[in-house]
Amino acid sequence: MISLTEQQISDAKNNEISAVTAVIQATEDNVTNLARRYARTNGTPDDALSEELTQIGRVAVWEAIRRFQGNGVASFISYIDRTVKGSLSDARKRETRKGVSRSVAADFERALRASGGDPFEAERVATDPEVMGDRRMSRETAYAARLSWQGVDSLDAVVTDEADNETFLGEVIPGALPIPGDLAEPSDRENRRRRALRERVHATLSQLGEQQRAVLKGTYGIAPMPYYGTQNDEELAQALGVPRARIRSIRARAHARFETLWLRGADSDA
Repeated sequence: MISLTEQQISDAKNNEISAVTAVIQATEDNVTNLARRYARTNGTPDDALSEELTQIGRVAVWEAIRRFQGNGVASFISYIDRTVKGSLSDARKRETRKGVSRSVAADFERALRASGGDPFEAERVATDPEVMGDRRMSRETAYAARLSWQGVDSLDAVVTDEADNETFLGEVIPGALPIPGDLAEPSDRENRRRRALRERVHATLSQLGEQQRAVLKGTYGIAPMPYYGTQNDEELAQALGVPRARIRSIRARAHARFETLWLRGADSDA
C-alpha cells in the first residue's frame, strides 16, 4: 500500500528533495514488482532484464512527478502506475522484439488481440486489410513480426492467451499433431524439457520426406516456413511449387508418418 500525502506530492512537484525521495521510496515496491512481471522471458524470470527494468521504472516515477496535472493522492498513484507500466512495456519491447520496428510490433499486437492471442492466426490476420486497414502487413513482414514476437526458435516461444496465461509453442504443437499428451504437462515449462521437446520435434521432422516436412512446417508455421494453416492451401502449394490438390494428401501422409516416428521414439525412450 502506497502511503503519501497531498502535501508530499505537491512538494515533490516543486522538486523538493525530501518529498521526491518520499515518493520514490513509496513507489519502490510497486516498481520492483512490475519490473519482475515484465521481465519474464519464455515464461521464466530474467534477472538481468528485471534489474534493468527496475532502473527504468524508477526514472519513470521521477519524470512522472513533474508531469502530473491531476488532484488527489489516488489520482497521483494511478498516474504513476500507468506511467511506469507504459515505460516498462516499451522497454521490454525494445529488448525482446528486435528485428522489427516498434510500429510493426504494435500492429502485430493488434493482430494478436484480434486473433485471441494465437500468434499464427495473428500472422494471417496481420495481412488482412478488413481487419488491419491501411496498417496491414505484407506476408514477409507479418512473418518477421511473428518471429520477433516469439523469438527465432519458435518452438521455444511463449504464447499468451486472452487470460494472460502463458504456454509454450512446443506444447501447442503436440496438441495439433498426434503426440502423446504426457509431453504437454506443466513440467514441460522447465527449460530442459522444452529444449528436449524442441529437439525431438525437429529430429522427427528431419526424418520425413522433403515435401511432407515442408507441408507440416508450413501448416504449423515452424521456422523458416511462414504460417499457412489449413485454410491457405493454394498459397502453400504455390510456395512449394506443387499442385494445390496434392497438399491435403501430402499433409495426411505427413501426419501419419510423423505419428509413427514420434511414437516409435517414445517407445525407445521408455
